[in-house]
Amino acid sequence: KDIPGTSAISPGTSKECAPDSESPSGTGEADYCRRILVRDAKGTIREIVLPKGLDLDRPKRTRTSFTAEQLYRLELEFQRCQYVVGRERTELARQLNLSETQVR
Repeated sequence: KDIPGTSAISPGTSKECAPDSESPSGTGEADYCRRILVRDAKGTIREIVLPKGLDLDRPKRTRTSFTAEQLYRLELEFQRCQYVVGRERTELARQLNLSETQVR
């Protein structure tokens, strides 16, 4: 469906997308980005340039919900030492019942 005041957009036609040299196909279009049109809350249509490799359909990672006690302890450790590594990190994760990745 056409939107008044807009035109069809093909990947790689803006300055943000254009590579420094011609693509192997000779079209001059970038092989690494795509452009999409989105309508904001006010109804204004905007163009967004995104890398083609960005998987917009992939589900987002769920955010960890820390308890008040876990946050308190993590903040104390951060004040003491901003980089918790090795055995300290493993032990803190075990004590707080978190993964080591969550104790970063």
